[in-house]
Parts: sequence; structure tokens; C-alpha cells
Amino acid sequence: MLPMLAAALICADCHRDLAARFAATPMANSSGPVRAAAEHPGRVSSTYKIDGARLEWPGGAVDLAVFIGSRRMGRSYAYSQDGFLFQVPVGYYANRGAWDLAPGYERDKVPDFSRPIGADCLFCHATSSRLAPDSINRYSQVDYGIGCARCHGAGADHQQFVNPARLTGRKRDSVCDQCHLAGTARIGKAGKRLQDFQPGEDLAEYLEVFTGQSRGVRVNGHSDALAASRCKQESGGALWCGTCHDPHRAAVDYAAICRSCHAGAHRAKTRGPDCAGCHMPKSKARDGGHTVFTDHTLRLKEPDTGEIVSYFGRKPEGRDLGLGYFQIALDRRDSRYFEKAWPLLREAAARKAMDPKLYATVGALLAAAGRRREAEAYYRLSLDQDPVQPEVLHKLAALLGRGEEADRFRTRALRMLPRTF
Repeated sequence: MLPMLAAALICADCHRDLAARFAATPMANSSGPVRAAAEHPGRVSSTYKIDGARLEWPGGAVDLAVFIGSRRMGRSYAYSQDGFLFQVPVGYYANRGAWDLAPGYERDKVPDFSRPIGADCLFCHATSSRLAPDSINRYSQVDYGIGCARCHGAGADHQQFVNPARLTGRKRDSVCDQCHLAGTARIGKAGKRLQDFQPGEDLAEYLEVFTGQSRGVRVNGHSDALAASRCKQESGGALWCGTCHDPHRAAVDYAAICRSCHAGAHRAKTRGPDCAGCHMPKSKARDGGHTVFTDHTLRLKEPDTGEIVSYFGRKPEGRDLGLGYFQIALDRRDSRYFEKAWPLLREAAARKAMDPKLYATVGALLAAAGRRREAEAYYRLSLDQDPVQPEVLHKLAALLGRGEEADRFRTRALRMLPRTF
């Protein structure tokens, strides 16, 4: 495989017009180093002041090193501490033309600069990234922005490149789903790394994604929303993201695309010829702070049954379903989902597979139930399989309390993820 940036340069040699148009799209500008002149000054209440690439607050300041987000809707930022990337608690919201607290920071009473920018975060905002050894947020290499290779692959010759429009079914949809499929819960398959996914493969081999219990628009939930629409369901698989979106240009005539199937559809006088104005209205994203996104369900939603199902239409493995319930329980702070998760996870853990995430989750549930010895055993098993888990190291150290071994675990964790302000 060629390096991602080398692949992009090879594409541009022959496809100069496409490459130039794509370079102006939000996707191509989804992350990058911060340039002070490009950032608007501003304030967030009396706590934070933004001046170029400098963020100041009472008692401290950092330089903004990396932006994440195209600024079409908004943009988050990261600072670097000894090469480790951490998120800052403020972001810029383009729809308001103002700075405000970043998503997830709205309830914080004190400034929080400890949240790492992990590989999963950069996965959807950078073409590729490589972590330094024994770290979850220190990078040896990042190809910022989304480049050609992300959708077309990075083969050594032209025959290895993929044209998503020529793929069918799951393999075609997977190219977009890798970043635009959120679901109610998104669970990595045991023994698989999402970062290894390549265009032309089926994303279902890397993920289980659960849908159901819809709670409104999500920032990256476009694929699951579209799948719930009548248009998608009655198209026989023909309708996909590429039907309406040309990734090589910033915008197209969406109404014309709608009329290609709905030639006799009315034109609402109050909204003009814009079909999306009525059928795909913009709504506030429940996980996107002060942003609004298009609702791709086309206003025809299935009734909420209260259960979650596999987006891929298969019977989920008990392990994946248990981890899905566990994730929902954390997101919603609802212990009922822990009760659903526990028997599934307990059964899966009894099989003794190579699955550090499963064992860490079982350990967390046992610790919450006061079963400290059993929790300790599962945390150790998880760390034996994947030693680069600073959060698990801290949890195990907390169970052990004081002592030489607990101190060693804390020291290991701090090397992987140092404390910040």
C-alpha cells in the first residue's frame, strides 16, 4: 500500500480538475494545523478568550494546534502537550458566527483540558494517522483532511483503486458509512481495528451498529437516518449517499435529484422548489452542541419499539449486543440497560477469547457491583491482551488502593496519557 498522501498526489496528476474541486469541499478541509490568521477572535462568557491561535482563561493559556471540523457547521480544536493531543473545551459555530462551549462540555463547572484526541476521533477527520508506541493520543504521523485514498483506497497501481459508484450494496454504502453511520450504539468487532478498513470491503466485518430508539438528529448519523426513510427502503438498494451528494464538489441541485423520481411532486409556495425544506428539515443535533444538521429520515420514521437491532440486518452476537446496551446505559445514565447488558457480557466472557474491550467492560460492571476481586481479575486479563489502556490501568490501581503495584499501574497510565491542567 502507498502512503495516503502519495496516493493523493498520484490522483491529482491525472485528475487535476476533480482534485482542485475536491480541495475546496468541507470534507477535504475536515482537519489541519491551526493558522492564527484564519481563526476569529472571540469570547465564551467571562471564562475563555480566543485571540488568533491562543486560548486564554483565568489561570492558564494554550496554543490551539489542530482544528477538527470544516467550519461549515462548526469546528473543534486541540492543543498539544509534549506531542499528546487534547481537546479544548470551546469551539467555533459557523451558523451563529460565534465561539461557545464545545459539545460535551456544556455542564462542566471547571475548565477541562484532559480529554484526549484518540484515533477514533481522527478516523473521520483525517485521511490516516499513526499513534506513537504505548499511547492513545500521541501521534507519529497524521495526514490531515480527507483525501482521495479515504474513498478510493491507496493501491500500488491504478487497478487497486476503488470507484464507490461501481460497487453495489453493502460494499458501496460502507465507503460512506465508515464515517456517517452512528446508530444508537457503534461497537467494534472483536479482533478488528476500524483503522484497517479499506474501500471495497464490507464495514460489517469491522463493526456492529445498532439502531432503534431514535432520539433525534445526530452529527454523524446520516446513513442510519437515510436507511429509516421510505425512499431508501423502496429504492431496491439504488438510493445511496452518492445519489444526492457529489463528493468532488461542495453542493448540487438536490431538488432536481428529488424530481428525477418524483416528477409530479408539488412545489410548496412557502418554501419554493426546495424539497429538502419540508421533507429533510434541519434540526438541532443532540450530540453537536449548537449545530443543526439535515434530517435524512425524510420525515417518515418507523415506530420506536424500544429495542435495538443490527443496522446490517443480521442477528447480533451476544457480545456485541451486550456492549451496545452498556454504551447506551452510559450515554443515557440509565441502569436498566446495564441489567440488559450483564447476562450477555457474562456469557461472552466465559468463552475466553481475545477481547480486551469485553473483559474491561465486564470488570467495570463487577467493580460497580462491589465484586472487587473478580473485577481485578478481569481488568488484569484485559491488560494482558492490550496493555495500552490507561483508563483500565487507573481503574485497576483504584481497586488495589495503595501499594507498590498500584503505583506502578498509575505510572504506566500517566506515561500513556499524561495529566493536564
